[in-house]
Amino acid sequence: MRYRNALCEKGFSFEYSATFGQAVKGNPALIDTYARNTLFDYSYRYFYGDGFGKDYQILNLDEATQRDHRDLYLTASLLSFFQQQRLYREQEGSFRPFQIDKPLWIFVGGSVTATLAKQDASDIVEILQFLADYVGDRAGSIQRIERVLHQGLITAQGANLFAGRFAYLNISGLSPAQIFDETLATLFNAPGGGRLYVENLKGATGEVALRLGAENEAFGVINVGDDAKLVKLCDENGLATGEREFAGSLFHQINLAHSPVNLLIGSKKFTEGWSSWRVSTMGLMNVGRGEGAQIIQLFGRGVRLKGYGMSLKRSGRAALPQDLERPKHIGVLETLGIFGIHADYMAQFRDFLNEEGLPTNDDRMEFLLPVIKNLGTQKLKTVRLKKTINGVSTEFGDAFRRLAPVPTVAPPDTGTDPSTEWLQKNQVVLNWYPKIQAMKSSGLSGGDLEAAPNVAHLSSQHVAFLDLDALYFELERFKAERGWYNLNLTRSGIEALLKDQSWYRLLIPPQELAFDSYERVRIWQEIALALLKKYTERYYTFRKREWELPHLEYAEVTENDPNLLGVGVRPEDPYYRVLIDRSQEEIVAKLEELKFAIEKGELKPWEFQGLKAIWFGRHLYQPLLHLDANVVEISPAPLNKGERQFVEDLQSFHDGNTEFFKGRELYLLRNLSKGKGVGFFEAGNFHPDFILWLLHGERQHVIFVDPKGIRNLGPSDPKIQFYQSIKEIEARLGDETVQLHSFIISNTPYATMRLMWDMDKSEMNKRHVLFQEEDRDSYVKNMLEAVGA
Repeated sequence: MRYRNALCEKGFSFEYSATFGQAVKGNPALIDTYARNTLFDYSYRYFYGDGFGKDYQILNLDEATQRDHRDLYLTASLLSFFQQQRLYREQEGSFRPFQIDKPLWIFVGGSVTATLAKQDASDIVEILQFLADYVGDRAGSIQRIERVLHQGLITAQGANLFAGRFAYLNISGLSPAQIFDETLATLFNAPGGGRLYVENLKGATGEVALRLGAENEAFGVINVGDDAKLVKLCDENGLATGEREFAGSLFHQINLAHSPVNLLIGSKKFTEGWSSWRVSTMGLMNVGRGEGAQIIQLFGRGVRLKGYGMSLKRSGRAALPQDLERPKHIGVLETLGIFGIHADYMAQFRDFLNEEGLPTNDDRMEFLLPVIKNLGTQKLKTVRLKKTINGVSTEFGDAFRRLAPVPTVAPPDTGTDPSTEWLQKNQVVLNWYPKIQAMKSSGLSGGDLEAAPNVAHLSSQHVAFLDLDALYFELERFKAERGWYNLNLTRSGIEALLKDQSWYRLLIPPQELAFDSYERVRIWQEIALALLKKYTERYYTFRKREWELPHLEYAEVTENDPNLLGVGVRPEDPYYRVLIDRSQEEIVAKLEELKFAIEKGELKPWEFQGLKAIWFGRHLYQPLLHLDANVVEISPAPLNKGERQFVEDLQSFHDGNTEFFKGRELYLLRNLSKGKGVGFFEAGNFHPDFILWLLHGERQHVIFVDPKGIRNLGPSDPKIQFYQSIKEIEARLGDETVQLHSFIISNTPYATMRLMWDMDKSEMNKRHVLFQEEDRDSYVKNMLEAVGA
């Protein structure tokens, strides 16, 4: 105050504080000094209530629980961050209008000193030892991932700390083993794994780099007052250490676009005023009640958010244009996760929230709804990739990576490789209309939204302006993130791709490709990178499925089939995951009723507020769920309207035609999406919604059925033509007792399709396209009779 008074002796000061209430608390003199001069009091209660800043989830272990479960707790922190990173990576384009930055995980200590305090050093070493154990013990880490996601952690007070916190991961379809492998690539920049390496950066004072192996790209940086002391302490505690001469600062790269740094530990600069929009998960080390206002300020730095149009608001509270849809799961990236390490900060923060009249955001719960399996007495066959090829597991693509020839990304060349015609028929489509609109309004680009009329390509003149080296290195980074170490990229191949127009279509206003401003070059660079990423992913999948195709086989459906719920936890304990607000007490009560009925085997009609349980005894598990209101989130995804109608129509035909089913048996299984279900690369990586078995004597008719709208499909689309190409698979597999079929059940009216295809219904029926609405009383019968059983 003495310096402030001296500064303002002949004038005045205009002060702004985000932590004023905490700073003056308990100091009557300060309160008296400032109270009469306060112009505007906009406390956090109103700031948050008006939609500004991120949501938050706070998590802290009591001491009794922490002693036994530190690794499990830190695994949960890592998974919370991975959930944000994976979502950002998968949907980066759709998030760009909302100015979401790449997530960053930080650990911050309570003290701000020029040296390395003993407790800070101990905390940092503890975190590093956890990371070393995580990457070094694959089996143990997978086990902890499974426990975090599927069982949770019950504290001494009886609360499940992790309930409802991993909804996106739980509906992603990834197994714990797949999640572990993805964390190596996404968080640690090392798809192949490696030992944690702690490296003193001699050219950047106070910085210590973290990487897996001495040569992989650094994934993290420690910012401390005494870097040499910390590295020595790490060495004494059994961690691999070293140093690097002439190294640039990693800390200064954190706020750069596509920075490889995912983890920041112990930065005193963060509490002193360093700012980053990236912070999404925050670990607090030995932060206690004594820190007071500094702690609230630290929290304030973490919840800051740019928002749409730099509104600083969460997407759910910002004013959005009518044609801009709020991306699904964006709330995960608009939430700050806070984890305490030996901290009592959370108790203080909860007090702060209570004083402000704010929720503590523990308002969602995860409800596990059991199912009843019914595999029947027959051994049902389906098409699957062999589990091993030459002794190497095909899981996660391991066999392809280890045994297949290394593909080099190149343009389609039907002259030398006729199979690449598929890449020309299944072109990459990039819609740049919303991106350009977003750039003009907020300086951003991204998002593949609705179709636009003008189709264009980059010309050789456009390519001449591009930075090919930058494109090459960005693709190498993209390849490393996906773990495609068996894919070859070349600068010349990238240039050839950009000059070839046969593999893509670009939807863009013509003026955006005009040579009237050098500023457009930046847009063309982004367009080129987006196209190349899409093609690289498609090319890798194309070569992978091409190599795997001869290794398809008939496999029997067992209790462990990935299409059956519960796989990855316990096959004997299948369930749906339902995420619901705790405030929805009526729905929670109704779900409890449904759960009780299932456990008792009482398969009675159940429907409530748009959620419906469908009981069909010929499906391999019951019930199937349908949802037509946004009241809960369900994993696996519930049936949509067309899928529900197909199940009900099939059930009606089965139950009402006993004569038809004399000597025949019918079974149905919902086919899950990519990762678990049965998919067909020949039909554009097509995953039909259902697998239907019609058994007649020793013969099995395996029918892949997909109810869908076909307005945007032409008669030559691979999904439509699959009724023919599936017969090629049948011939290749060569089992005379099994016949394969494919049907599209169109919920687009026939009248519409007749105009679009210029084809009558009989011709469409010959292509195994049936109409769900007009022919509701006959299409199931027509389909089953068409297979010839």
